[in-house]
Amino acid sequence: MDEIGERLARLCAQAGEEGFREWAERYGAGEALARLGQAARSGLRTPAVTADLDALDDAFARHGIDGLTVGARAFEPLRGGRAHPVVTAWGCPAEESCSRLEPQQREQPEQRSDSSRTPPPPRCWLTEAPLVSRKFQL
Repeated sequence: MDEIGERLARLCAQAGEEGFREWAERYGAGEALARLGQAARSGLRTPAVTADLDALDDAFARHGIDGLTVGARAFEPLRGGRAHPVVTAWGCPAEESCSRLEPQQREQPEQRSDSSRTPPPPRCWLTEAPLVSRKFQL
Protein backbone atom coordinates (compact mmCIF):
# COMPACT_ATOMS: atom_id res chain seq x y z
CA MET A 1 0.00 0.00 0.00
CA ASP A 2 1.29 3.45 -0.83
CA GLU A 3 1.89 6.09 1.85
CA ILE A 4 -0.97 8.32 0.67
CA GLY A 5 -3.34 5.36 0.78
CA GLU A 6 -2.22 4.55 4.33
CA ARG A 7 -2.79 8.14 5.44
CA LEU A 8 -6.20 8.33 3.75
CA ALA A 9 -7.17 5.10 5.54
CA ARG A 10 -6.33 6.63 8.92
CA LEU A 11 -8.25 9.77 8.02
CA CYS A 12 -11.23 7.79 6.72
CA ALA A 13 -11.54 5.91 10.00
CA GLN A 14 -11.69 9.19 11.92
CA ALA A 15 -13.57 11.49 9.55
CA GLY A 16 -16.94 10.06 10.53
CA GLU A 17 -16.56 11.11 14.15
CA GLU A 18 -19.18 13.59 15.29
CA GLY A 19 -17.91 17.12 14.81
CA PHE A 20 -14.86 16.17 12.74
CA ARG A 21 -15.77 18.30 9.72
CA GLU A 22 -16.65 21.22 11.99
CA TRP A 23 -13.26 20.93 13.71
CA ALA A 24 -11.51 20.90 10.34
CA GLU A 25 -13.38 24.08 9.37
CA ARG A 26 -12.64 25.74 12.72
CA TYR A 27 -8.95 24.81 12.46
CA GLY A 28 -8.72 26.26 8.92
CA ALA A 29 -8.46 22.91 7.12
CA GLY A 30 -12.00 22.52 5.77
CA GLU A 31 -10.97 23.05 2.15
CA ALA A 32 -8.11 20.56 2.49
CA LEU A 33 -10.57 17.99 3.90
CA ALA A 34 -12.97 18.58 1.00
CA ARG A 35 -10.15 18.08 -1.53
CA LEU A 36 -9.08 14.90 0.28
CA GLY A 37 -12.63 13.57 -0.10
CA GLN A 38 -12.40 14.20 -3.85
CA ALA A 39 -8.96 12.53 -3.97
CA ALA A 40 -10.31 9.49 -2.12
CA ARG A 41 -13.27 9.20 -4.54
CA SER A 42 -11.08 9.50 -7.64
CA GLY A 43 -8.07 7.49 -6.42
CA LEU A 44 -5.80 10.50 -6.90
CA ARG A 45 -2.28 10.07 -5.49
CA THR A 46 -0.32 13.27 -6.15
CA PRO A 47 1.96 15.63 -4.22
CA ALA A 48 -1.06 17.94 -3.83
CA VAL A 49 -2.87 15.19 -1.90
CA THR A 50 0.18 14.78 0.35
CA ALA A 51 0.21 18.57 0.88
CA ASP A 52 -3.48 18.50 1.90
CA LEU A 53 -2.84 15.60 4.30
CA ASP A 54 0.08 17.54 5.79
CA ALA A 55 -2.05 20.69 6.10
CA LEU A 56 -4.80 18.75 7.88
CA ASP A 57 -2.26 17.13 10.22
CA ASP A 58 -0.67 20.50 10.98
CA ALA A 59 -4.01 22.20 11.62
CA PHE A 60 -5.12 19.50 14.07
CA ALA A 61 -1.66 19.31 15.70
CA ARG A 62 -1.82 23.04 16.47
CA HIS A 63 -4.94 22.20 18.50
CA GLY A 64 -3.45 19.25 20.38
CA ILE A 65 -4.45 16.38 18.08
CA ASP A 66 -1.21 14.82 16.87
CA GLY A 67 -0.70 12.15 14.22
CA LEU A 68 -4.11 12.42 12.58
CA THR A 69 -3.03 10.73 9.34
CA VAL A 70 0.45 9.46 10.21
CA GLY A 71 1.51 6.68 12.50
CA ALA A 72 3.55 3.55 12.77
CA ARG A 73 2.02 0.41 11.37
CA ALA A 74 3.55 -3.03 11.35
CA PHE A 75 2.58 -6.50 10.26
CA GLU A 76 3.65 -9.53 12.21
CA PRO A 77 2.83 -12.90 10.66
CA LEU A 78 1.00 -15.49 12.73
CA ARG A 79 3.31 -17.93 14.42
CA GLY A 80 2.64 -21.62 14.56
CA GLY A 81 0.25 -23.55 12.31
CA ARG A 82 0.50 -24.05 8.60
CA ALA A 83 -3.16 -23.48 7.79
CA HIS A 84 -4.16 -20.46 5.75
CA PRO A 85 -7.38 -19.17 7.24
CA VAL A 86 -9.46 -16.65 5.34
CA VAL A 87 -10.46 -13.41 7.03
CA THR A 88 -13.33 -11.31 5.72
CA ALA A 89 -13.29 -7.59 6.39
CA TRP A 90 -14.96 -4.40 5.21
CA GLY A 91 -12.60 -2.46 2.93
CA CYS A 92 -12.30 0.85 1.14
CA PRO A 93 -14.83 1.26 -1.71
CA ALA A 94 -12.64 3.57 -3.84
CA GLU A 95 -11.27 2.37 -7.17
CA GLU A 96 -7.73 3.05 -5.89
CA SER A 97 -8.46 1.85 -2.37
CA CYS A 98 -6.80 2.93 0.83
CA SER A 99 -5.82 0.39 3.46
CA ARG A 100 -8.77 0.90 5.81
CA LEU A 101 -10.24 -2.39 6.99
CA GLU A 102 -13.01 -2.98 9.52
CA PRO A 103 -13.81 -6.40 10.97
CA GLN A 104 -17.02 -8.05 9.85
CA GLN A 105 -19.10 -9.51 12.64
CA ARG A 106 -19.95 -13.15 12.11
CA GLU A 107 -23.62 -13.86 12.61
CA GLN A 108 -24.08 -16.39 15.40
CA PRO A 109 -26.59 -19.21 14.78
CA GLU A 110 -28.76 -18.08 17.71
CA GLN A 111 -28.92 -14.58 16.19
CA ARG A 112 -30.44 -15.81 12.93
CA SER A 113 -34.14 -15.38 12.47
CA ASP A 114 -36.49 -14.33 9.73
CA SER A 115 -37.06 -10.99 11.44
CA SER A 116 -33.38 -10.13 11.96
CA ARG A 117 -31.47 -8.10 9.44
CA THR A 118 -27.77 -8.03 8.74
CA PRO A 119 -26.44 -4.63 9.81
CA PRO A 120 -25.33 -2.38 6.96
CA PRO A 121 -21.60 -2.10 6.26
CA PRO A 122 -19.67 0.80 7.77
CA ARG A 123 -19.31 3.88 5.57
CA CYS A 124 -16.32 5.67 4.15
CA TRP A 125 -16.85 9.19 5.38
CA LEU A 126 -14.57 10.62 2.69
CA THR A 127 -16.30 9.05 -0.34
CA GLU A 128 -19.69 8.79 1.39
CA ALA A 129 -20.00 5.20 0.14
CA PRO A 130 -20.41 1.93 2.07
CA LEU A 131 -17.30 -0.19 2.58
CA VAL A 132 -17.10 -3.36 0.48
CA SER A 133 -16.51 -6.94 1.61
CA ARG A 134 -12.95 -8.21 1.05
CA LYS A 135 -11.39 -11.61 1.76
CA PHE A 136 -7.78 -12.15 2.77
CA GLN A 137 -5.93 -15.44 3.02
CA LEU A 138 -3.54 -15.38 5.95
